[in-house]
Amino acid sequence: MSDNGPSTVPSHEVAYTAGFFDGEGCVNIVRYLQRGRSYHTLQIVFTNTDFQALEWLRQRWGGYLSKPTQPSNPRHRSSRHLRMSAGPARPLLVAMLPYLIIKKSQVEIALEFIEAKSCNRGRRGDPVALAKRAALAARMPRPRARFNVVNQRFSERETEDEASETCC
Repeated sequence: MSDNGPSTVPSHEVAYTAGFFDGEGCVNIVRYLQRGRSYHTLQIVFTNTDFQALEWLRQRWGGYLSKPTQPSNPRHRSSRHLRMSAGPARPLLVAMLPYLIIKKSQVEIALEFIEAKSCNRGRRGDPVALAKRAALAARMPRPRARFNVVNQRFSERETEDEASETCC
């Protein structure tokens, strides 16, 4: 993270980060079970093949930078993930909010989620806080499906595109 914290990151760098996040970032609220109880956790992820850009982000905002992936397809490039959990992500989310366009509503939900944490320090979570977090998780849009036409031949896709143009 920047030596003096996120408040010292210049506004043009915050705007760049927000644009990068709108295109390459992801906000996830993940449900998990622990000792038979359901919990939710927030994770912010930037994924990219430009390792220098991810390192630049990590230096300014913190987070954990993964090792490069080894793609199974030789035509694909390695990628890395910069991840942040709720606490460390909060200053970043607050700073980016005014600049976001595409993911603004998701970040607003994420900030509500962070504020709705239990006061019990993780021991037998507060039922009201847990219920509010579950409701916020349900409001978070699902990640879009990737490569939904991978197994279709090009000529089939072309025919579908023509059909959709004529019906609408």
